Amino acid sequence: MRRSNINSEETFGQVRGGCDESTQGYPGMNPSRRKMLAKLSLALSAAVGLRRAHADEGEPEILRCRPLPPVTPDDVGPDKKFSVNGKAQRYPGNTVICHLPKQSEAFAELGRACAALRAEVGTRNLSWLPPDSYHMTVFDGATNAYRRPGDWPQMLPLDASMDACNRYLAERLRKFDLGLDPPIRMVVDEREFPGGYTLIPLRPVDARENRRLRDLRDRISVATGVRHPNHDSYRFHTSFAYYVRQFTADEEVSYQLALARTVQRLRKALPVIELAAPEYCLFDDMLAFPTQFLLRKL
Repeated sequence: MRRSNINSEETFGQVRGGCDESTQGYPGMNPSRRKMLAKLSLALSAAVGLRRAHADEGEPEILRCRPLPPVTPDDVGPDKKFSVNGKAQRYPGNTVICHLPKQSEAFAELGRACAALRAEVGTRNLSWLPPDSYHMTVFDGATNAYRRPGDWPQMLPLDASMDACNRYLAERLRKFDLGLDPPIRMVVDEREFPGGYTLIPLRPVDARENRRLRDLRDRISVATGVRHPNHDSYRFHTSFAYYVRQFTADEEVSYQLALARTVQRLRKALPVIELAAPEYCLFDDMLAFPTQFLLRKL
């Protein structure tokens, strides 16, 4: 689970000679880090890249973008999602998500793709998530780690307990009108290469679906009193791992190539991903998101 302005008819950030632009709407990236990475990316692009020598004329443009420099893990350390040895730590919170249905082709294909990527990349630098955790976040709720206006329900004091916050959101969402009929239809977005991330980018299947999802997020925000700084620019995705140790520059290039190919294969294998009604979930760490109840149309 991570914290992602797009117009309904726009792509998220089509790769046109650089991945640095595509980082700006993804969760977990603060503005100063974005600027630093953009500058470093430009500086390194002449010397380090997904070189055209690696790509035949028939390979997609996604494989020819300039990579970001090696990522410094942001989710490792005390009170973070993972320990320095890559183990999941306690990180309680609540969220509204759609799990990938376990009997679906999407779940099977993503599982196979991530297993192949893991075999290619290894486990030293990434902490891989269990397939049972695979989901698309519809709306980030609140976490114990971020008790500040916008990230915490505005009707609750910032020192309210996490249990009180969980109960409050549950009460609000049980009375909430989903206002749409599932399924929610998404596609893998191979036009958006998430350089420097460990996720599969997703986008609504069309402009109408995008409007449905954006409207749903706006209404949940009003109901819960939570509106994160990236509310309008949030980009949908499915996470499969977290950075826990930094790659070398060459390793980062290899990883980005492997991820780009994985995204391309998934796009071809999954023309449409259908998700069921959003679920209100609680979590203690990033490994499991137990469903409390489904949001429903009243």
